[in-house]
Amino acid sequence: MSAHEQDRGLDAVRRVRTARETDSRIGLQQALSTLCEREAEAARAQEKLIDAPAFATGSAGDFAAHVLHLGNLARDTRSSAEVASDSRTVADEATRRWQADTSAVRVVEMLLERRAAERSAERARREAKELDDLAAQGWLRRRAEAEAAR
Repeated sequence: MSAHEQDRGLDAVRRVRTARETDSRIGLQQALSTLCEREAEAARAQEKLIDAPAFATGSAGDFAAHVLHLGNLARDTRSSAEVASDSRTVADEATRRWQADTSAVRVVEMLLERRAAERSAERARREAKELDDLAAQGWLRRRAEAEAAR
């Protein structure tokens, strides 16, 4: 945190933006976790559909039950894929928001760093000027002493 009085406002902005970035990072972690779960569910549903046995023999009722079962598996697979796609959209938006919040924090930090560097440079200029003045005074004193000694 900057100790300089002029940076109090920016320090407050940084705290707020850091809190927002933390919240968006937590949201991103949750969105990615949910995405992994939904994709795993979609993969399991796809495997069930692929592994479903083909109809071999039986009555017309058995065939109708088999078709109904395959239809349900296909619907579950499609539904799981749509849910996974929606989760991907949420995770992509969470990623975008977290990146934007991270950038906003970095902007404030860079501004604070720039202000600190400007203050440091100004302090160095003042010190150099003071040293130049002291050196000039010493030179004038020695010159005056040399002329008085003549």
